[in-house]
Amino acid sequence: MKKIIFCFCFALAFSLNVEACPYSKMTELDSKLNSDNSQISSQTFAKISNLRTQGEEKLRIGELDNAEEIFDRALALLKNK
Repeated sequence: MKKIIFCFCFALAFSLNVEACPYSKMTELDSKLNSDNSQISSQTFAKISNLRTQGEEKLRIGELDNAEEIFDRALALLKNK
C-alpha cells in the first residue's frame, strides 16, 4: 500500500512540475518587465509584450510547448537588451 501511495504522489508531483514550467517563465518575464531597473527601449518592450501575449494565448488553448518556446524568445530579447 505504501508503494502505491508513493508512486501516486511521485506521479502527481512530476505532472504538476512539468506543466508549471511555462507559467514560471511567464512569471519571470512579468517580474523582469515590471522591475524598476528594467531599462529597455520602447520598441523592445513592445516586442516582448507582444510575445508575452502570444505565449499567454498558447497557454489558454493548452499548447504548453509552444508557449514555453515563445516565453524563451521573449526572455532572450530581454537579456540582449
